[in-house]
Amino acid sequence: MNKMDALDHLAPIADEMLAGLHADERMRLRVKNAAAAGKKTRRRGYMMIPAVCCAALLAVAGAAVLPGRLAPAAKEQQGVMMISTIPAGEETAAAGGMRADIGSNAKVRIAGQETQSLYASGGSDIPLVTVGGAVYRMLSAPADIGSELLGGQVGSVASFAQEPSLLSQNELAAGVSNVAGEGTAVYAVDGLDASTAVAAKVDGSTRLFQRVSYAGRGPGGQGLEDVFDVRGRVRSMELTGRGELTGDAAEEVIGVLLDCATLVSADASVRGEYLTVTLDSGLRLQMGVSGDTLSGCGGWSCPEFFEAFDAAL
Repeated sequence: MNKMDALDHLAPIADEMLAGLHADERMRLRVKNAAAAGKKTRRRGYMMIPAVCCAALLAVAGAAVLPGRLAPAAKEQQGVMMISTIPAGEETAAAGGMRADIGSNAKVRIAGQETQSLYASGGSDIPLVTVGGAVYRMLSAPADIGSELLGGQVGSVASFAQEPSLLSQNELAAGVSNVAGEGTAVYAVDGLDASTAVAAKVDGSTRLFQRVSYAGRGPGGQGLEDVFDVRGRVRSMELTGRGELTGDAAEEVIGVLLDCATLVSADASVRGEYLTVTLDSGLRLQMGVSGDTLSGCGGWSCPEFFEAFDAAL
């Protein structure tokens, strides 16, 4: 019989062991005669027999079952190592227990905080300004650009509109904004082509605006470097979830992006991961990232850039 099933078969075993015990006429007469003679009846002893036998049977069954059930937690059985529970915190495991280990050569990487979007948010539309039909989205930083970083005037806000997406191409070309007041001057940014970024006053502070796709309007036949003119000006760049490159490595890898990127979508929205480029001037520009595609003014596929970035880390 299987040791683990001993208790399940207790009733049949008891019946078998006690099968020869019967309260017949002979036993009745012995009890009656003993009582009549004033002697102590021995019936109690016979009544105890079933209980004693059952107790013995339980002990035998328990001996068969318990060794397997109460074996030490850290015991090697048939080539399988059983591991005891391990207390949390700094307490040591009980003697004889075992601890799980990731090994001395394992490397643990702690995920840092995700890169935040530099693009400012608005109400029903993105905060923007247009110059010659090109659309620029306001960035959240810096809060105010110093006058030393401003170039010459490249346009002005001809009209203020809460929903610029409803305007015609001619109206956008004339100069529109939903954050800068009518008549506000729009300036180039020192060291950057005006097709990449511009600056304008918003609520008394000069804010940075970066070229983006908007309402179906993309780069309009221009290349990535035309709308993201950062070559030779990169101090560092950070790619969400991958790391950061600085100096010559950053310049070399950004060159791969500008040389190899292919336009795959004229109108691409910014995603939850980012390529953040810090320029020598301290200003930062950003492109959204999704797979091997970067988005800003248009969606640009460039697997070579991501390979070069990883190789340079």
